[in-house]
Amino acid sequence: MIRTLLRQADPGVKLPPRTGRGNDRLTAGRTPETFLSTLRLRGYTGTPLTLGRPAAYRFPAAIPLNGLSLDGTWTTAYEQFTAGDNARLAITYRAKNANLVLAGEGRVTVFLDGKKTKTIQVHGTPTLYRLTDDDHPRKGRLEIRPAPGIQAFAFTFG
Repeated sequence: MIRTLLRQADPGVKLPPRTGRGNDRLTAGRTPETFLSTLRLRGYTGTPLTLGRPAAYRFPAAIPLNGLSLDGTWTTAYEQFTAGDNARLAITYRAKNANLVLAGEGRVTVFLDGKKTKTIQVHGTPTLYRLTDDDHPRKGRLEIRPAPGIQAFAFTFG
């Protein structure tokens, strides 16, 4: 459809041949989008997930690059993970910035490499929140500590 629209806008446009897949060069060397979904989760490490009911989780000794883990009480579901008591979520990433789609009511405290960097006030329906914004790409361990009831949907990286 995009190709059709481009040709309608400029009949003389020269487009590259169809490939049938996305351009991976745009995200090479960067942590991929990571969904907090029992169906689409990848890179998870730690206590095995329990679907649809509150469960206690513990971080492993180490979280590899592009890996994530849970600690405290979480309810995991098809579309999102919901924080319970003492909930923490950690991900080791490589990117210039990290974002997380969150919903609910309450605060989320953000830590980068063990240092508190900000507190976000979450209010309402799923919204993208900027967690980090560095001048250059970096590797880091990002940890969030959400209030009970906060829902987390997906990380994106830029």
